[in-house]
Amino acid sequence: MIKKITIIFVGLMIQSCLSQKSSLLNQNLKPSDVEQKEVNIYIRKIEIVNEIGDLKKIQEETLKTNIKILLENTNIFKSVNYYSEFPVPSNSILLDFKFLKYENTLKLDPLYIPLSIATLTLYIWLGGSIVNFDSKIQLEVNSFDNNRKLIKSQVFEEDNFIREYIYDPWRSRRIIPEKKTKFILNSVIQVTNS
Repeated sequence: MIKKITIIFVGLMIQSCLSQKSSLLNQNLKPSDVEQKEVNIYIRKIEIVNEIGDLKKIQEETLKTNIKILLENTNIFKSVNYYSEFPVPSNSILLDFKFLKYENTLKLDPLYIPLSIATLTLYIWLGGSIVNFDSKIQLEVNSFDNNRKLIKSQVFEEDNFIREYIYDPWRSRRIIPEKKTKFILNSVIQVTNS
């Protein structure tokens, strides 16, 4: 009985430890097919709705910094800054980001243990899936003119599911930041198009 409880407890602990919240973006992404805009971008607010406490603040500040650096490095916009209460030039767009859903979950593949036992670990050595990485983002981007009047508001959604194998165990850690970066950048480009 104690052995079963211990196994269940360890299994639940492993599942809890695999949940991660990453604000990592590929800040060097440069889209080739987008023309430069003579617009100043001001990042006003970034909010993650489904988080609370210190983790929320840390993630929001990290995302704010990463998005600013990303938008600067793409050279699409004339300038990218954080918003303050000071007057902004007439060719400016203020952006608010609201992450309605921001989930990154790493879960043990449900077939991993049974197939590993049934095939005497042959499943593992032949490259069977170990964990699955699931990333779900729902982002509302609002753009405002220099008088703080709403120009455009749009909700974007993306779902990514990646399997990780023994021969490439860090695959999702490379792919997901790239996909999140493209998603956020495309969202900003769509909202800033007039």
